[in-house]
Amino acid sequence: MEALVGGYMKSYYQNVISTFNNKVTKAARQKYELNLVYDLDKDFSRNRKLDMETLIKTIVFSSGKPIREELFDYFDFSTDTATSSAFVQQRAKLKPDAFEYVVKELNKVYPCNETYKGYHLIAVDGSDLCISYDIKDTETYIPHGDQKGYNLIHINSAFDILNKRYVDTIIKGTKHAGEQFSMYTMAERFNGKAIFIADRNYSTWNNMEHIIKAGQKFLIRVQDIHSSSGMLKKFNLPDSEFDLDVETVLTMKQTNEVKAYPEKYRFLSNSSTFDFVSKDNPYYPVKYRVVRFRIDGIEEYESIITNLDRTHFPAEEIKKLYNLRWGIEISFRHLKYSADLSAIHAKIRNSVRQEIWARILLYNLCMIMIQEAIKHKSKSLKYVYTVNITRCIHIIRDLVKRKGGIPPDLEKLLLNELLPIRPDRLDPRKVKNQSVVCFNYRFS
Repeated sequence: MEALVGGYMKSYYQNVISTFNNKVTKAARQKYELNLVYDLDKDFSRNRKLDMETLIKTIVFSSGKPIREELFDYFDFSTDTATSSAFVQQRAKLKPDAFEYVVKELNKVYPCNETYKGYHLIAVDGSDLCISYDIKDTETYIPHGDQKGYNLIHINSAFDILNKRYVDTIIKGTKHAGEQFSMYTMAERFNGKAIFIADRNYSTWNNMEHIIKAGQKFLIRVQDIHSSSGMLKKFNLPDSEFDLDVETVLTMKQTNEVKAYPEKYRFLSNSSTFDFVSKDNPYYPVKYRVVRFRIDGIEEYESIITNLDRTHFPAEEIKKLYNLRWGIEISFRHLKYSADLSAIHAKIRNSVRQEIWARILLYNLCMIMIQEAIKHKSKSLKYVYTVNITRCIHIIRDLVKRKGGIPPDLEKLLLNELLPIRPDRLDPRKVKNQSVVCFNYRFS
């Protein structure tokens, strides 16, 4: 896809970078109207080496180096390079909302068009990020017995699986992660038809009913039928593969009838969160579809609860859709290690949030171009291929940072990183404990 600009053909990739630049310029120009800075009277009102536009781009295209080296990279080792001190002072004026604004604006210009049967497939999950130690930060501090505790910030994201793009994110302290709240909030503000796919951390009555009220579909893994604390307890379900409807009446009343008919009623304790029962409406009937299938190769089962109809989405399709959820796990890995979110340059909490949004912006920007390259190349290939996402993110980031734009042959550079997709290839998951990594030399 090309466009004629200034007498020459401008590539799709140059258009994407031009759009990004225009949105950053707009954010800087309308910083007061959009409330993107802390002091609406004077922040970024004077000419500086690091004006708001330059500051945003410096943070977006930074990698895992110390601040001074990041600045030298961005300013191409000019003798007029801004100092680390100036960088820290300037970023303190900028709200994380500036990066969130550009993310949303870029998604509007390049919408996620790939759908499945008319639905966007949205995986929802959370990921913890280790940040600098601060025992006074009660939002993020996690005690660790008699040992020194640590601080985590929690990122809840909605990820479009088919378009490989983050479409929404809510950032909270781990103590107040509120994963279920985050999921239905993102479902309520999603513009379009979607199937929200999540793991069992999100399986609550309240979450599912909020999603239904928002007019959206969901597909959530729940604890299996043998779990004593799971949703499926007390339902008369067979110990085999099945595709059945279940219904119950949710209530916070403990009447004799509720106690006598546990198969009809589900009692919710006072500690439960359910927004749809009240004194005027103490009984709330619910009905869902449950699909239970055997995991390939082992004697274990997974149970999925959903509001998708079985006519258009048979049981085998439910299994395939849930397996696609793994895409968000892969995206978190690329966000942290390919886009260098794990190498935070700050300990001030608002600066940390800036970098989270900046890495999401970099990831989305790169994936827009990567997906376009793959789409064009796949038409001429016999087999299905992808690209080395890590290498491609590094290529795009370094080209934009050092060259100020994208060369016409970017697509060839990206497609040199082709990798075959092997859907039937099995490799045991390598799980190891992650320790907190200290990046004091990067802190602002």
